[in-house]
Amino acid sequence: MLPDQRIQHLAGDELDAALARPTTVIWLHFNARVSQARDWIARCERLPEASRRFLLEHDDRGRIEQAQDYFFGVISDIRHDFDLDFDPEHVSSLRFHLDRNCLISTRQQPCSTADRLRTELKQGRHFDSTAKLLIHLFESQVAQLDDITARVRGLLDGIEDGVLAGRMRGQHAQLGGIRRLAVRLNHHFGPEHRMLQRLCRRPPEWFGEIDTVALQDAAEAFGELVEDLAETQERAKLLQEELAARLAEQTNNNLYILSLFTALLLPPSLVAGIFGMNVVGVPGVQDGNPTAFWWVVLGMAAVSLLVLLMLYFKRFK
Repeated sequence: MLPDQRIQHLAGDELDAALARPTTVIWLHFNARVSQARDWIARCERLPEASRRFLLEHDDRGRIEQAQDYFFGVISDIRHDFDLDFDPEHVSSLRFHLDRNCLISTRQQPCSTADRLRTELKQGRHFDSTAKLLIHLFESQVAQLDDITARVRGLLDGIEDGVLAGRMRGQHAQLGGIRRLAVRLNHHFGPEHRMLQRLCRRPPEWFGEIDTVALQDAAEAFGELVEDLAETQERAKLLQEELAARLAEQTNNNLYILSLFTALLLPPSLVAGIFGMNVVGVPGVQDGNPTAFWWVVLGMAAVSLLVLLMLYFKRFK
């Protein structure tokens, strides 16, 4: 990005010459899996030795380390194919070196925030400082995380409506997936919020006042998103507990009905078992009395009615 707000796309043989210009704002983004990119970074004398080593490392722990007139760090990013069925491969990392005139970033996997920035630059958007480039990456992260959080909240609203309406099939697995998603996103992006807070307290001297304010706004937005993720996790946990309580209540009701039928059928089963014994002397069999069967049926019905009345009065006692 030139001082006259023209944007120049750089080829491989133009990188060193562009870095030698003191009045330009430069962003170089490399795929660290490409050997030519790694070779160029390793031999770039414009970069401090610590930054060269850092850009070629594979440690994805989020952090920002400051030196006298530059800093470098690792931030998390979300891939284009990110889905609510969380896959750890859908969260990538972006390594960067930032100084007054140059932002150099590397990635191992596709990064959506870097692609968004590249698209906006191709469309003609101009950034007059490297600080604004980095802050725009943070703002893109916030926008994407906010979209994911809104989708998760909508899914939780649907599950909550279903639980309140008595539709409880399959929701437990969905809630477990949402809790895991919120925990892992918080694990990836929670440290980034703390890093931004530290950077806001000690911004580089070459950060302008506008850049510092924009960085503070990005840190506040990250803080709100982290709180939203924690709230989403807690809400999913409460819905799981509510679902478990309703399922337990439904199971208890079914067991009560089953126990009631068992109690009602036990006396007739006992009487039927006694009169079904194939031995001499069973009443009503030897004398050939035609009404004996109906007396037995009447007796079983009376005993069942007596048991039902006892259960009824015991319940409302």
